[in-house]
Amino acid sequence: MLLGVPFFRQDRYGATVDQVRELKQNDTPTDGGFTALVYVVAFIVGAIVMSFEMLGSRYLNPYFGSGIYTWAALISTVLAALSLGYFLGGWLADRAPSAAVLGATVAVGSAYLLVLPFFAQPVLETVLALFADVRAGSLLSALAIMLFPVTLLGMYSPFAIRLLLRSASTSGTVSGTVYGVSTAGSIVGTLGTTFFLIPAIGSRAITLWLGGAGVAAGLALIAGRRRGAAVAALLAAAFIGFSAEAEELIDSKIRAEVLAKKDGQIAHIETEYNDIFVTKRRNELTMSFQLKGFDYTETVVNLADPDDLPLRYTRNMTAALAYPAKLERVLMLGLGGGAISTYLGRHMKDVAIDTVEIDPGVIKAAKQYFGLIETARLRYLDGDGRVFLNRNKQTYDLVLVDAYHGGYVPFHLLTKEFYELVKMRLAPGGAAAFNVHDGTKLYGATLATLRSVFGRVDLYPTGQGEVIAVVAASLTDEQTLARRADELHGRHQFRFPLPELLAKRTEKPPQAKAAVLTDDFAPVNLYDAIRETKEQKRK
Repeated sequence: MLLGVPFFRQDRYGATVDQVRELKQNDTPTDGGFTALVYVVAFIVGAIVMSFEMLGSRYLNPYFGSGIYTWAALISTVLAALSLGYFLGGWLADRAPSAAVLGATVAVGSAYLLVLPFFAQPVLETVLALFADVRAGSLLSALAIMLFPVTLLGMYSPFAIRLLLRSASTSGTVSGTVYGVSTAGSIVGTLGTTFFLIPAIGSRAITLWLGGAGVAAGLALIAGRRRGAAVAALLAAAFIGFSAEAEELIDSKIRAEVLAKKDGQIAHIETEYNDIFVTKRRNELTMSFQLKGFDYTETVVNLADPDDLPLRYTRNMTAALAYPAKLERVLMLGLGGGAISTYLGRHMKDVAIDTVEIDPGVIKAAKQYFGLIETARLRYLDGDGRVFLNRNKQTYDLVLVDAYHGGYVPFHLLTKEFYELVKMRLAPGGAAAFNVHDGTKLYGATLATLRSVFGRVDLYPTGQGEVIAVVAASLTDEQTLARRADELHGRHQFRFPLPELLAKRTEKPPQAKAAVLTDDFAPVNLYDAIRETKEQKRK
């Protein structure tokens, strides 16, 4: 003590001996292996945070658009979460400087990502219903799905610095390295997600992989001092395996069991809307609403090949994929056995698909015999298609209408008012496709009604009685359609190539004297019974 003031020995950087001793009193190992682990996890955490920020736009865009307000909400939320995480991480590191505590924060924040795809949509739909203002809605949505995990992951850097710091003389190097490695991970997460992962595997799968990687990193930190990283890796593999299984859209076990049955009728189900017959013929399983009769066949699937589309009209309907300016949300009216919805869902893993079917018995039969699996990304909703469009204000990039009651489309899904409603629910640059039967007076009236709303109608005939009519909210030239078809096929590798399907397009001139169907005048049953004359077909 000198002049009543305690004397402390200091090193040349100004840290007291007691301070240096306190720095060393961490519940962490001091070997180089642990140090490397901390830096590796810093890289992983940085990649997860920025990858998740990019994914945030995919979660919010279908509900609030991709404008400046949505991006401002996402960026502000991430910055707020990181700021809060830095404060909490530094505070907790000074009170519990343990690798196990740090690992727990990473694991808990990452586990949130593993469950997010299963509840994000209801949360976002609730916010959309409560807030008409896109600014308030997008900000609240971003906070709801992103604040918690990013805050926990944001705690990593200050906490990691506290664990690694052994002397004030190396504080700058340790801090710079942690933040530098973390930022490098952020760059990889940003570019890797937007340039490669979203086109390849889709938002939901990326979210699950990020969660699995983060849980593995957190468990590795917890087990790091006991050299249990191998166990952590196995646990992470189990998480990822579970996630991959949850994304399956077809139950292969159900299809294998049905394939092993003898040919003939598998089931006859009476519902309030239909008599549903499920029939097996060799590898094909058919759903029909009449025991015999082509006009009443709803679906045919290949039990041995989940990506096959045995019916030609289902292949032609996928040509509509080239029309929308972007493809993030698809609505399908009419389920049958789910051949089209599962085909699209299996090939386009980043696209959300809502399928609306009026008969709950059809949905039940499709799951029980055709092996359909419902996920957060691919939903099967019971209800009338027009009622659904009236009640739900969200927009879709592509609407597919394949709704039949027996051999014809219900009249309220053929009128000008219905087509105007479909047009209202199309996102900017969106498109729609309709399965219609040719050869009757109803066919000419349907085309006339479509043209009264959309103008141009592109036709994709099958030569077997069905024609797929494709319309768009805005006109698209042939070169753009061809380019989109090439890009989409290159990205998703469809079983039936889009460029080849697009080449089947025809555009017949409007039929003379064809009536426009309205809610007030739609004699669908009568028109469907009147065959076209040869002269009418030539027009």
